[in-house]
Amino acid sequence: MGGYRRFGYVKRVTAAPWEFLVLFLVVFFLSAVFLFSIDFVPEPIQKETSPTENAEMLEVAEQIPEVPVRIVVGAIGVDTAIQNPTTTDIPSLDAALLKGAVRYPTSALLGENAPLFIFGHQSYLPVVRNQAFKAFNDLQKLKAGDEISIFSQTAEYRYRVQSITLVEASEALIPLKAGARTLTLTTCNSFGEPTERYVIEADFISKTKL
Repeated sequence: MGGYRRFGYVKRVTAAPWEFLVLFLVVFFLSAVFLFSIDFVPEPIQKETSPTENAEMLEVAEQIPEVPVRIVVGAIGVDTAIQNPTTTDIPSLDAALLKGAVRYPTSALLGENAPLFIFGHQSYLPVVRNQAFKAFNDLQKLKAGDEISIFSQTAEYRYRVQSITLVEASEALIPLKAGARTLTLTTCNSFGEPTERYVIEADFISKTKL
């Protein structure tokens, strides 16, 4: 008799599966609401990051390389665009110099721990149609401690002048290996020998978002 009753129950459930499903969902929902209301449901485990890890992540974000687009040197009134050619052949570099200062293609980008090398023309002719020929006028008048600002599209990178030297062009070779985040500016000596170059060395001091 008990077996028959059990069979009869299974038969009723099979005959009306949707009623059973609805009853199950209602009971499940009410149980879940009750458990949430008493804060009995376990919360997902969240990994906490230490201050050191947060600082490291911020440092990585700050080091995303950026293309320099403008240089400003308030002490000598320099404010000019920076060109970024992709090849080191002489005709391409000369063409870029006709538009402003030029970042040497294999030197660092802003934010990289390597030397950034920028060069430009200097001219003291009374009449100059293309102002790019005066991009780095008075560069030799900088003094140790003067500041230089290099801009990307999103930030200002500031450097402090360490040294100003006059060298032969053959001696003005700039090491471009990774290491210190430095800036080197160079221009010709308009009042001296055609082979002479002024070289300005500066160290990175800060970055400010625009």
